[in-house]
Amino acid sequence: MSSSAYLDALRDVLGGVVEPFVPMITMTVYYGTNKLTNGRELNVSMVKATPRVLIGGNPDELYTLVMIDPDAPNPNEPELKELVSWIVTNIPGGKSCAEGTEFVSYEGPNPHIGIHRYMLILYKQRASLNDIETLESRVHFRVRAFAREHNLGNPVGIAYYNVRRLTKKKTKA
Repeated sequence: MSSSAYLDALRDVLGGVVEPFVPMITMTVYYGTNKLTNGRELNVSMVKATPRVLIGGNPDELYTLVMIDPDAPNPNEPELKELVSWIVTNIPGGKSCAEGTEFVSYEGPNPHIGIHRYMLILYKQRASLNDIETLESRVHFRVRAFAREHNLGNPVGIAYYNVRRLTKKKTKA
């Protein structure tokens, strides 16, 4: 795929959450033993537990991973109301997120309506992040504002997938 076609596809996925970019750092995400393929639709049960995320980069560099649901609470509402699902800071390059500092604990996807996009966005840190103010809430989070506030610059990596609201099967009476 050409870089132009890739950026067009990524622009559709990002939908204004962050500016389209060409990933510079590899990121491999596993839910259990299942390796994530970007754009796949996953079941709520598959993504309940914290994923294992391996990132590339140099060991002397630090990274921040932010996972969001940009479609919360309703993907049909045009206004972005991002929900933060997970934040890990100070991840050494070439390591797992488990080596970093979990700032916001993982909360598995559980959409209440429709199909939601989930994005794991990776940023390269300019310095160690140790004095981050506690978030008041997971809702109304703005990943761009967070990146700007913490001098993270543009994203360097991304993984993304979709989760559909579970519907209960009707039982015959």
